[in-house]
Amino acid sequence: MSNVHKDFHGVLSFGLQFLEEHYGIDAVREFLSGLTETVYTAFVEDVRARGLAAIEDHWQTVFQLEGGDFDVRAEGDTLELRVNRCPAVTHLQEQGFLVAEHFCEHTRMVNEAVCAAAGFTAEVEYDQEAGRCVQRFRRAKT
Repeated sequence: MSNVHKDFHGVLSFGLQFLEEHYGIDAVREFLSGLTETVYTAFVEDVRARGLAAIEDHWQTVFQLEGGDFDVRAEGDTLELRVNRCPAVTHLQEQGFLVAEHFCEHTRMVNEAVCAAAGFTAEVEYDQEAGRCVQRFRRAKT
């Protein structure tokens, strides 16, 4: 993950918009959830093994590599990631790329799929236009 090419976000945005317009939001959800079984397999295993620490390490790495403005706070069984300036949304806006109508939903959908596979829950509250969000992660109740 050492080489980051932020135009990836532009491709993702266009792809998500295409999927939603031609196949609906359920197709977007299916595509993103499928990433859990392919792209995010190692991450899911890390979350199973190390719990919230793995999630914190993941997001710390992502936002440091991409130059995001964020704060992370762990309290008890909850990890909260507060994104003050999303590097993906900022890049899309600065480059004049399409920001898919539900672009930030991909974060919620992927987080939920990864966490569900690893025994955790995730929630995301976002302001897409401002490029801000709050993500919360907890161990799932059994």
